[in-house]
Amino acid sequence: MNHEHTTLSYQVISYLLRYPNQQIVSTLGELKQVINSLDDEIKQELVQFMDSIESISFDNWINHYIEIFDFGRQTSLYITYLKLGEQRERGLELLKLKKYYEAHGFDITDEELPDYLPLILEFCANVPKETSSELLNMHIESLEFTRKKLSENNSPYVHLFNTLLITMKNNKFPPLYKTQ
Repeated sequence: MNHEHTTLSYQVISYLLRYPNQQIVSTLGELKQVINSLDDEIKQELVQFMDSIESISFDNWINHYIEIFDFGRQTSLYITYLKLGEQRERGLELLKLKKYYEAHGFDITDEELPDYLPLILEFCANVPKETSSELLNMHIESLEFTRKKLSENNSPYVHLFNTLLITMKNNKFPPLYKTQ
């Protein structure tokens, strides 16, 4: 997988993991065209997610998102939360992440915590492959755990996590996990 495809995968996943809104709905058709250049396995996962979302009402999509990511303690998009919860050590991890971003020239605002997965993926789409691999590898256990829980809950979001893990693997990521 070339760097351009990796960047595109991270950007699309980041975009689709955000809270559902009408802008995302209106761009699903365009996104399907954009991802046509990606590897078949990745394209298939992304299209399955988008088809699933298009098959339900907007209100049901929002309710599912809230149930899975806002109330689902085991499927949080704040990836240090899975390991540390509200422990004091989480604050240290968040500070380390913020410093990691800054060390690589990425300024973040205080709008989101630095462990918010869409923010991490946005960062990964804008740095060299080695940097993105290093950061994602630090959180591989949380990512795989979330993917497993999404699968158990029959959530369409499992397709986005499958895409992420496939992209990481294709990026010559260390084989620390299985993608299925």
